[in-house]
Amino acid sequence: MTSDYLTHIAQRLQGLTQVVSPAGYEDAMIRKVQSELPKGLHEVSVDNLGNVIVQVNKIDEPNPFKVMVFAHMDEVGFIIKKIEEDGFIRVERLGGIPEKSMLGQSVIAETPEGKIMGIIGTKSHHLTKPEEKFKLPQVQEAYLDFGFRSKSEALEAGVFVGMPIVYARQFFRCNSLAFSNAIDNRAGCLILLELIDRLVGKSLPCEVVIVFSVQEEFNLRGVIPAVRAVNPDVSITLDLVVAADTPDLKGSADISLGEGPCLNLYSFHGRGTLGGLIPNPKLVNFVKKVADAEDVSLQYSTFMGGLTDASFSQLENAGIPMIDLAFPTRYTHAPVEAVDLNDLTALIKLLEKLVPAFHAGVDLKRG
Repeated sequence: MTSDYLTHIAQRLQGLTQVVSPAGYEDAMIRKVQSELPKGLHEVSVDNLGNVIVQVNKIDEPNPFKVMVFAHMDEVGFIIKKIEEDGFIRVERLGGIPEKSMLGQSVIAETPEGKIMGIIGTKSHHLTKPEEKFKLPQVQEAYLDFGFRSKSEALEAGVFVGMPIVYARQFFRCNSLAFSNAIDNRAGCLILLELIDRLVGKSLPCEVVIVFSVQEEFNLRGVIPAVRAVNPDVSITLDLVVAADTPDLKGSADISLGEGPCLNLYSFHGRGTLGGLIPNPKLVNFVKKVADAEDVSLQYSTFMGGLTDASFSQLENAGIPMIDLAFPTRYTHAPVEAVDLNDLTALIKLLEKLVPAFHAGVDLKRG
């Protein structure tokens, strides 16, 4: 892959990750996506939940074969639950925020007057008792410091109970690796935008619908109205897979940055949701054949303890053959995540050939 294209991908990813868009508050990302869509699309709409539905083309025949590709726009964050009389802020998590990543981190609140910066407080090291040094405070014990001296000062600044908070924006590169907040799942949105650019205006054997979905980090069901409306014959979800190439995860899985995109063969959350995805075997083989033909090296993954937008949306209408395609990511749900730009470009290349390979004669029936 040329350095110019990697630079293009990095710049576009940086633009997407700078947008503040926690689950349920995706309006800024809705506007960002709309601003980056090319001309010549058949239709672009936003449903009542905020899903951006992009119909790339239209086939004038009864019941055309429909392919849907989707990725979520939202990110994890916090919700303000209480403003203390002394101006400190108490929060609840919005999505899967791990406590181990919280303390001392910079955060952003977007008020009607603009963005304000703060930090998640942490007890000064010099006054931390020995028995507290290895204790991890729970999110309910955390407090945010925006520099307010009183509750009234916070309210005057536009802060309110129910306001979302996100980690501070940052982005940097080291060779082909990009480090940023909200790579989950702005990298998926980047891939969708690049795919649209490559497919618009082309003669395709199927109708292609691209969806930028909402509230994945909240309860994974925000995309369901879009799935019901599109009613695809097959669908592809784009999200991350945890890379296991760091010193603390080596040996736990065979997923590494820079070794290509991932085909997820199993996901299961457990923990009460009982959600997950075991993809249609014929669909798995179809993807493998296209990847082989295009010389795209795939990594194969299983994802215990994780979910994607496919976990529940696969059950809509008459049931939809779905598959998770993913990019390996380090430090998931931390304030800064890491991805290899080469994995993103390989996934774009695969999708550019995979999506137009679907047509009405493709056999995905079970049995």
